Parts: sequence; structure tokens; C-alpha cells
Amino acid sequence: MKKIVENTSKYLAMSKEENKEFLDNLYSLMKKLEADVVDYQSLKILSAPPLCPDCRSNHIIKNGLQNGMQNYRCKDCGRQFRVTTGTFVYRLQKKEKMLDYIRCMIAGKSLRACAKEVGISLPTSFAWRHKILAALQSFEDNINFFGVEMDELLMDYSEKGRIYKNAEELKRARKQKPKKVAVLAATDRAGNLLFKKFESKKLSSEQIEQFLKAKMPKDGVMCSSNKKAFKKVRRNVIKHKEIITSHRQKRGIYSLSTVKKKASEFTNWIYFKFRGVATKYLQNYIMWYVVMGKYLTGKTVSNTGRMLNLASSDRWAWYRYRELVNKTYVN
Repeated sequence: MKKIVENTSKYLAMSKEENKEFLDNLYSLMKKLEADVVDYQSLKILSAPPLCPDCRSNHIIKNGLQNGMQNYRCKDCGRQFRVTTGTFVYRLQKKEKMLDYIRCMIAGKSLRACAKEVGISLPTSFAWRHKILAALQSFEDNINFFGVEMDELLMDYSEKGRIYKNAEELKRARKQKPKKVAVLAATDRAGNLLFKKFESKKLSSEQIEQFLKAKMPKDGVMCSSNKKAFKKVRRNVIKHKEIITSHRQKRGIYSLSTVKKKASEFTNWIYFKFRGVATKYLQNYIMWYVVMGKYLTGKTVSNTGRMLNLASSDRWAWYRYRELVNKTYVN
């Protein structure tokens, strides 16, 4: 295990600006120290008290070291675990290659190009990408709105990468799979952006209300298209509701120009850069797009440190990744 910082107390007490500078230089620092992503995960985990991966209890005690890594034991259920358990680096092989993999990913390289440059197989490249992206899901908790533009985005349902056992299974799947999947697009003029995939062909007013309750105060302002689901959103959920019936502004200030622009950029990014993605992985790519717009700068080296920090902040990424991998398609 390599120590990335000498004084952990000073690291934990960093101001916002100091932390930003630290992350911008993190990639260069780790390369200089020959540190890997597990070393950084061991540092990042100190930012919050450990939780049991089984029962989520915080009644945790230290339980010795193994290969220089801290072990813990849950006093409630007895589960023993490490600082990496459940994180995106849990059970990671070739950990020394992951930092440069993140750099390649941030640079916009394909799965195949990332694999070739770093020295891993194509299946490993795919797995690493989605372990990282699964860790970004918790970033959604940092996004809230007051005045929001909202619209419905219907994307093609995809089973990209699926291998059919026989022609009969292919024929059956074509009949049963939906043609579209609904995505709720939300943005504001402060730069906040969030897309949310739902397991339905169209948005319902209940799904929109669920989103608003989690992300907006009741006295916020919602601007939306005149689709039925938005019209049916109740006033006790959001008091100020502006329905835009044309491409023009309403009252000179309300419009959907920002959300429509972001939705167009996102669909182009999905369909042209990746040539479409499997629907079960769509929310992963949504959060990648959101993080790029909200958290990352234009510099690959700085962004590598920031992406590593984001991925290391989530303690349940590995479980989320396994759930996605094991998710079955329609039969």
C-alpha cells in the first residue's frame, strides 16, 4: 500500500478550493508515487464512517490489517469486510492499470482502444467501464433544482450485445421487447442537469411527481411541454407549473430551449459516439453525460483525478454493477 498523503487529518480538512487543486493534480501525484486506485480508495474511505455492506449498520470496529489494508467487523451481524468491499475496485485484478484506464476513458477512447493502450482484454475493458459508471449513480444525490425545464425523451429500446441461443428465441424477443424507453430530461439555467430512465414506454404523471418530490421544493417552478403526463402533475407537488405549447417563450422568460438542446446533444452522443447502448446500461451513460457537464473540466489529466474521486466516493458500486450484469432481457 502506498501513502498518497502524509497527513490524513490535513487532507480531510481541505477547503473546497484546496480539494479542487488536489484533484486536478491527483493523476500526476499518483503516477509519481506509483500509487494505484486501491491506494486512493483506502484514502477516500476515511471521508465517512465505515458501513456494513450487509446490514448497513455503522456499529463497526477495526479488525486488523491484511496486506496493509484495513479490515473491519460489524458488531451487529458479524460480517467482516475490507475498505474496498462493495466499491468499484472490489475484487479488482490488475489494479495498477486502472488509473490509466480512467485516463483513456476520459479522453473519449473506445473500449477497444482503451484495452489496447492499457494492456487488458476487451471484456475487461467493458467491465471496468461499467464498474466506474455504476459508481457515478450516487452523484445524482448532489443535483437539485428550483426552476426546472423538463421534457420527455423517448429512446430506442436496445439489447446491444445480447447473444441469442437460437432463431426461436430471437423471434420471441422481437415480438415482446418494447420499441421505446422513456427518459425524463431536466435542466435549469444554473447548469444543473439530470436525465432519469424509467422502465416504461412513456412517462406518467406519477413518475414525474416522484422526481419532483425528490429534486425540487414545492414552491419551485416547473416548465414543461404540453404532453399529458406533465399537465396532470398535481399542484400539491409543485405550485408553479408553466406549460409551454410552442417553441416560443412564455411571459418572456419561460421556455424549453435549454432542455431540448441538452436532450439533442445527449441523443447524438449515444447514437453517434457509441452507436447506441444496451437499455439496461442506459442510466450508466446518462450519469456519465451528467458528470461531464457538471463536474469535469476540459483537461484530461485533471478530469482523471476528478473521475477517480467520484468513483471512489460510492461504496455500493460493485453491487450495482453485478445487478446490471445479471439483469435479464425480455424473453
